[in-house]
Amino acid sequence: MPTYEITADLLSIANRNLSWLFTEDFKTEPLWWDLVQPQRVQATLPESADLVIVGAGICGLSAAMRALDLGADTVVLDAGPIAGGATSRSGAMVSSAQKLLISGAAGDLDKDIVADLIDEHNQALDHIKQTKARDGVDTGFQASGRLFLAAAPRDVERFAAHARILRERGGMTARVVEARDLGGEIDTSHYHGGLLVEEFGGLHPSLFANSLAANIRRRGAILRSHTRVIEVMRDGNAFLVKSSSGTIRARKVLFATNGYTDTAMPAVRRRIAPVGSFMIATEELGSDEVARYMPGMRMYSDTKRNLWFFRPSTDGRRILFGARPGILPRDPRNAAVHLHGFMSAVFPGLKATRISHAWTGTIAMTRLHVQHIGERDGVWFAVGCNGSGITIMPWLGRLAVERMLGHRNAPTVFERIPFGMMPNLAGLPWYVPFAAGYFGFRDWLDRKRAGL
Repeated sequence: MPTYEITADLLSIANRNLSWLFTEDFKTEPLWWDLVQPQRVQATLPESADLVIVGAGICGLSAAMRALDLGADTVVLDAGPIAGGATSRSGAMVSSAQKLLISGAAGDLDKDIVADLIDEHNQALDHIKQTKARDGVDTGFQASGRLFLAAAPRDVERFAAHARILRERGGMTARVVEARDLGGEIDTSHYHGGLLVEEFGGLHPSLFANSLAANIRRRGAILRSHTRVIEVMRDGNAFLVKSSSGTIRARKVLFATNGYTDTAMPAVRRRIAPVGSFMIATEELGSDEVARYMPGMRMYSDTKRNLWFFRPSTDGRRILFGARPGILPRDPRNAAVHLHGFMSAVFPGLKATRISHAWTGTIAMTRLHVQHIGERDGVWFAVGCNGSGITIMPWLGRLAVERMLGHRNAPTVFERIPFGMMPNLAGLPWYVPFAAGYFGFRDWLDRKRAGL
C-alpha cells in the first residue's frame, strides 16, 4: 500500500530532484486563468439593497441573475476576487445526478428524495446547456460525454443499474463500456470498464463565471471584491451586513460561500467540511498526442473513494488531472509531484511530461454528500457542492433566490434533507486527513482483493 507520510524535508529533496518536472513558465494558478482572470471590482457600496449575496462564485452570481429577473436590487460581495474561488479552480465536468449513484449517497436517502434530487439535477444540466442561448452567458460548454471508470472489476457490475436509472429517470444516453472495449475511449490498462453518458461534457469555468459577472453588472447589480463579510445582524424586518468595506442594510441575505464559509455564518460552517481539491495541467502536447491517450476526448473520473478525475483542456492540447484527497500537501507545487505520479499510473507514457500549471481550491463536503438550501435566523444559504458543483450550484443559487423572494412557495428537495453537523473543532475539519487516509486504505484493499 502506498504511504502518505511526507515530511517537509522529503518534499524539499523531491522538488530539487524533480525540477525537470516543471516548465520554465510554470504557474501555481489554474490553467483557466490564462484565458480569463478573476476580477478585482471596487464598486461603491449602497447604504441599502433588497438582497445581499455573500460569495461571487457561480452559485452566488447565478443567484444574482435570478434576483435581477425578479426585480430585486442586488449586491454581491466576495472576500477575494470575483470568481476567484473554487468556481474557477474546478475540473468543470458537467453532469447530473450520477454521483448520487456512484458514491453510494443515494443509499442513505429515501427513494422519494432521491427521485426529486435526480429531477433537480437534470433540470440543472438543462439550465447549463441553455445558458448561452437564453442569457448570453458564455460557458464554453462542449458536449463531449463523460466516462466513469471502474477502479476495481466489481465496480463494473454496478454500472448497468446506474445506466438504467440515468436512462429512465434522466432520459440520458448511458451505456456500459466493457473492459475489452475501453481502448476505444482511453489508452490505459489501469481501469476495468466504464459507464459512458453521452449528454455530459465540460466547460470553461473561469469564462463561465466572469461572463456571469459581466452580465449582472450590465443589468445593474453591484459587485465588490476583496470585501469580507464580518457579521450579519437583524435590524427590525431587515439585516445589517457588516463588511470590511462598510455596512449595508438588506431586506434579504444569502450566503453562497460553500467551502469558503467562515465565522460570518457559523451555523453553516459547523455543517460542512472544507476539503482541498488539486489539479495539474501538462505542457502543450498537441491535439494528436492528447487524442492518442484519450481517443474519446471525454471527461473522465473513476470510482475510488479518493477519486481521480481528468480531461482534455478546452483546446484539446493538454491533459488536466485532478485529485481530491485532503491528505495531500496544501502547496500546489508539492501536490503536483504526487498528481504527476497518479497521472503516470493511468498513462505511463506521460512519465516524462512536464507540468505547466498546478493549483488548488476548496470544496464543501456535507454529511450526506448532497447540496443544501435553508435559513438560520432569517439568513439564507445555498451550499454543498461535494466536489461536483459546476452543474448544480448555479441551479441551487436560482432556487434559493426564488424561495427567498417568494417566487417559489413550496420547499425544495434541498431544504427537505437534514443538514447534519460535522465534528469540526473551531470550524476546522481536523478529521479530513484521517478520512482521506482511511479511504485510501479502502481503495487499496478493493484492488488487493481483486488481485490487482
